[in-house]
Amino acid sequence: MIGHVGRAARLLRERMGEPWTVASLAQELALSRTHLTRLFSTHMGASPMRFLTEVRLTEFSRLIDETDLSVHQAAQAVGWADPRVASAWFSRRFGVTPTRYRHCLPTTGSETA
Repeated sequence: MIGHVGRAARLLRERMGEPWTVASLAQELALSRTHLTRLFSTHMGASPMRFLTEVRLTEFSRLIDETDLSVHQAAQAVGWADPRVASAWFSRRFGVTPTRYRHCLPTTGSETA
């Protein structure tokens, strides 16, 4: 059964921008929602949608840190249509908004003293 969980996790990582639900993921795997949730929680320690949130948050954080995408663009890139949702998750995790975090990043380049 770990095969189903591994496949589900891979789908969520590879296609995080899609509007996943437990039902759509279960359908993709030809499992019932209940069985998928039970398997996922047992083997991954979280529900499928909580796992997806963590995957999205990790990638959103990377985009904020490493790109010049706006918060709105970064949120859309990971599957959150509403940037307020992305900002709320980011703030919960890091204690600061994505915009404030970005303004506090050290600048790089060839600065002279």
